[in-house]
Amino acid sequence: MPTGSCLCGEVKIAYTGEPVFTAICYCNDDRKMSNTQTFQIPQDNFKVTAGQPKTWEKVSDHGHDITTHFCPTCGTALYRTGGATQVQGMIGLRAGVLDDQILLNDNPPKIEVYVERRPKWIAPVPEATQLDSKYQIVTHGAAG
Repeated sequence: MPTGSCLCGEVKIAYTGEPVFTAICYCNDDRKMSNTQTFQIPQDNFKVTAGQPKTWEKVSDHGHDITTHFCPTCGTALYRTGGATQVQGMIGLRAGVLDDQILLNDNPPKIEVYVERRPKWIAPVPEATQLDSKYQIVTHGAAG
């Protein structure tokens, strides 16, 4: 069972199974939260095992209600809920909070979103489907 925590260790999480998909997004929200990869985990497979995250709600770049769950002490963004139709019922787990960083090596992003905002010095993720800000495919499953 993969586990994770915030920087100070107050809030801990765990999930079972495999991510439905892995993604990295270059929208304004994710850029400001350090562009870390997200693992989309079904809500039923996810739990907070210690602590109580605080929440902050806003409207996303696409106009969807989205909630960020973060540590009330150190401020680490742990996961998000809400958002686009494609991720309803999912936890958008910030992969950087995982304890076993080998999971990042073994699960590269399968999707990159808002690729037109990707910094020019970051190469496309090989084999990842590239989506623009309208969720339209720019390239499908190949470096682009």
